[in-house]
Amino acid sequence: MRRETNGTNPRVWGSIAVLAMALVGCDEQEFEFSAQVDSPISGLAAGDYAESGEIYDYNTLAVFDEKNKPGDENKPRFAMVERHGSNASVVPIDQSQVSWPLEQKRGNDIEAICQLNETYYLAAESSFYKGDYGRLFLLEREPSQGGLSAGLRLVATYSQSSSPDELDGISFEGLACAPSNDNDDSYNILLGDRNSGGLYWENIHPLQDIAATGVIPLAIKKVGVITAPSSWSTSRDISDLYFNSSSHRLFGVASYDPEDKALDSKQNAQPHSMMYRTSHSFHLEDMAFMQSMASSGGNASLLIEPVHSFPNHKVEGITAFGATDGMFYGSDDDTTINEYGLVSVE
Repeated sequence: MRRETNGTNPRVWGSIAVLAMALVGCDEQEFEFSAQVDSPISGLAAGDYAESGEIYDYNTLAVFDEKNKPGDENKPRFAMVERHGSNASVVPIDQSQVSWPLEQKRGNDIEAICQLNETYYLAAESSFYKGDYGRLFLLEREPSQGGLSAGLRLVATYSQSSSPDELDGISFEGLACAPSNDNDDSYNILLGDRNSGGLYWENIHPLQDIAATGVIPLAIKKVGVITAPSSWSTSRDISDLYFNSSSHRLFGVASYDPEDKALDSKQNAQPHSMMYRTSHSFHLEDMAFMQSMASSGGNASLLIEPVHSFPNHKVEGITAFGATDGMFYGSDDDTTINEYGLVSVE
């Protein structure tokens, strides 16, 4: 088993660094793109750089929010989203390529995913349901054997809480992560509740946790709140999260779902979203910073500023394009007409 703790594979990120330099001075219209895709996307994380492809070709790893209901149990929960110039295609990762343990139910309503390092990803279910689910999955990939197309292996499972009632009414749609500055191979993770905008933090030790048996309960702590301005006319404060370790900004998406009843006067409105970032620096990697936020009660409001508007789509997935100023995004419009693209966020 290949295990990397901090950082990423030098070959892969070296290639991305070269790509980033090649993009300097490029035409923004060519850099940015949007394409229609059939599959609704609930979350995104960094994927594979196609070294032999065009300069902009890059894959991301997406999650689907399929439920464990009759007829849907065997539907894919993960997919590669491939960019080819101005087009994109979604390539599901078959359930047979994801090693779900026989003693566990398959992922249910997975709404978010983040990349811990070149080897591991973390994916999150939205919530508990009748005391069940409410899990996060530590997934291992083998980067040297066909990339993401080789499949994913579930190596550890976490529970969002040992007491499901503590999270009653909470539905997580955002997940961000960063290596902690404790230099102990641990990672800080941040979950975002779509309804209240609450941010919840925990520190995990993946290399220790893969040796554990059973489901590992977490003790997440509330560290802050994000509230979208009413002028955005959104019903969900957090549809996804992404932490940029270079700029020390927390990115997120607020969205409006026509099925939500939070905005009665907007029930006939189109789905729409606003990507935002924190106005001030955010240090997810800093243990002292996160502990200070938790000890202050966890109700401090984070100031945010708009980055990019999506007037016709409910964006639920964002992730950075390597070392560039680009951000991939994917929508879940509850139809077969969804959007995947790349925008500049400098």
